[in-house]
This record gives sequence, C-alpha cells and structure tokens, in this order.
Amino acid sequence: MDGLFHRREHLTLARDNREREPVASALLLLERGGEDPLKAAHLAALRYQILADRPAAETALELLGKADATAGEIVDQARCKALLAWLSVAAMLRQHAHWRALQTEIMPTFAAAVSDMTDAGDPLEELWQGAAQLATGIVFEHESFRQMGVGAYRKGIDHLIHPEGFLKGIVDVESSEPTYAKQVSGACALVIMAEMATHAGLDLWSYHNRGVSPVTATTYLLYYYYYPEHWRWSDKLSPDDTAAVVAGEGAFIEMVNRRRPLRGVEPLLAEMRPMFCASGGGLTTLTHGLAPPKKRRWRLL
Repeated sequence: MDGLFHRREHLTLARDNREREPVASALLLLERGGEDPLKAAHLAALRYQILADRPAAETALELLGKADATAGEIVDQARCKALLAWLSVAAMLRQHAHWRALQTEIMPTFAAAVSDMTDAGDPLEELWQGAAQLATGIVFEHESFRQMGVGAYRKGIDHLIHPEGFLKGIVDVESSEPTYAKQVSGACALVIMAEMATHAGLDLWSYHNRGVSPVTATTYLLYYYYYPEHWRWSDKLSPDDTAAVVAGEGAFIEMVNRRRPLRGVEPLLAEMRPMFCASGGGLTTLTHGLAPPKKRRWRLL
C-alpha cells in the first residue's frame, strides 16, 4: 500500500528488516502511538499499512473524520502544515473499504481550504501552500491543484536556493528570526514536494536550476547543525538550538539521505532517530531509514 511519501516497497523493506536498526527503534515508536490526534492518526494509519492492524485503521479513520485542518480564517503556514499532515494520513487509508465514503465526506472541506489560498507574499509560506496544494491534488486526483504545487516547487528551485545552499529571501533578510528554523522548514517543504510527486508519477527530484536542488539546501543546514557558531544569519545559535529545530522538523533528512547519501549525516541520525514529523514525511526512519539493496549485476563467464 502506498502513502503520500512512500510506496509498498518501502514498507516491505522495513518489514523484512524489523529487527535491524534503525527500523527496530522506529517500530517501538510506532507501537507507542501519539499523544495529539494528528500524530496518533498518522501512526495508527502507518500501523495499518505495515502491520495489517485493522483496529488501528479504524482509529485513524475516526480521527481523520474529525479532523479540523481548515479551522481559522487565515491560511497561514501552520494551517497549511496541518492540512498536509492530515492528507498524509488520508493517503495511507486509500485502500481501506471505508475510504470512498470518507473521501466524499472530507474532500469538499479540504479542497475548499486549498482553493482559499492566495498569494502569501512570504516565500516560505508560499512553499508550504504549494506543498498543501500538491498533496491535495495527489490524494483527491485533482489536476489543477497538482499543477499549482508543481509550479510552487519550480518557483522555489528557480528563485530561492542560493548556490551555497541558503534560502534567499527567507534567511538572508532583516528581522527574519529564527533563521535556522526557516532554512530547515523551507528545505523540508521542497523535499516533501519532490518526494510526494515522485510517488505520484511526477519527477521533480531531477528538476534543478544551475545545479541547485533541495539536496543543496539540506546539505547547507546539515553543516550548520554541527557548527552553529558559524551561522552568519543570526547571533548566538547554539547546538541546543539546531538540535531542537531538527528534532521538530528534520524528518525529511531521511528522505534526502536515502535518495542521495549525505556526507557527515551519521552523527545527526544517531542523535535524532527515530525521526518523525507529521507534516514533514511522517515516521521517515521507518519508511526511508534503510537504503534499498543494490541490484546485482550478472555476468556471463
């Protein structure tokens, strides 16, 4: 069963290596569940997928049916993230017998929330709007929303990523605190758009401008995770600061590392695993923490 950010083969690889790290520790988190409704719904839906846990599916369906991801009059970044996170839950339940009925019930509300989005005027917020639009288009098979998301992604690649890796107009402007958190958040939005598009038959990972890509932005933040004292966009950034930011929204790093191994990422992963972020890919240590085995090449003797 596919999700918004993973395919059946991701789950099969994790299931076949359930006693091996980092999968073993991720499964422990999966079994503990979540405290808030969104985390609980996500982990329950994932338990349904990887462990065929039908009661967990019922829990996820019930929580999704009560989701209020569109509350509030302002379509801000937090609301976009909530909408995206609930859509990732919905994607994991598409094979359930009750999915069609639930889809009919929730689609108008979710689609209306996306339709209400207007130009935010803030580049980071625009990235998260694009991620929510793309997710809505994929889950509900709505082509115009998909194209909105693709457009936001390409605009981000073309205009936001400096060749060094920092996000222009997001971290290099006055009064842009907390700048490291914004770098991580922007990289997260770009990575999850590329990853969800791949599983929907859209290749955004190969899209780049002058060689820069979400990998460039991720590599940049990874360096300053270890050397926060050299971060030039704000003063007094500490290891505790960078660790807190990555713990909150850095689960996407597993996605990047699976696709293109990141130099020097091992200490971060050792400190942070299992990594989870409801709006940033879910329990990515489980779904993306293991690289697929390399295919053997057969030679005729």
